[in-house]
Amino acid sequence: MTSHYMRCNVKASLEKVFEALSGAFGNVYSKKLSQDKNPSSAIVLGEQYFFRVNSDVAVLMILEERSSDETQVEIISCAGGTGMLEISYSAHAAYVHDVRNLLSRSGFEVEVGEEISYFGRGSS
Repeated sequence: MTSHYMRCNVKASLEKVFEALSGAFGNVYSKKLSQDKNPSSAIVLGEQYFFRVNSDVAVLMILEERSSDETQVEIISCAGGTGMLEISYSAHAAYVHDVRNLLSRSGFEVEVGEEISYFGRGSS
């Protein structure tokens, strides 16, 4: 299975990052997870149809609060490859970059820490 991974730090609270991402990409599922009644992490799951692979591609975002004004976001895109080799024609990378670009366009300062093409078990 082909996939793409990116980890980035966003200079904003978990609440603000979650609001932006769940509104734009959370068409399947989104939830804040709490410790001691305060959100400290969240997940956002979405999917989008990509014509180039004639299939839906999934994106998962895992948000972790690092401080009151910094959130780490892990973005993983998978599924949706086409043919016997499940070729994605860069759909996974495009979807991950759509997430990062939305954060930047929304006025957040985004610093990419790691990016892995063809992400899989044991890659991180």
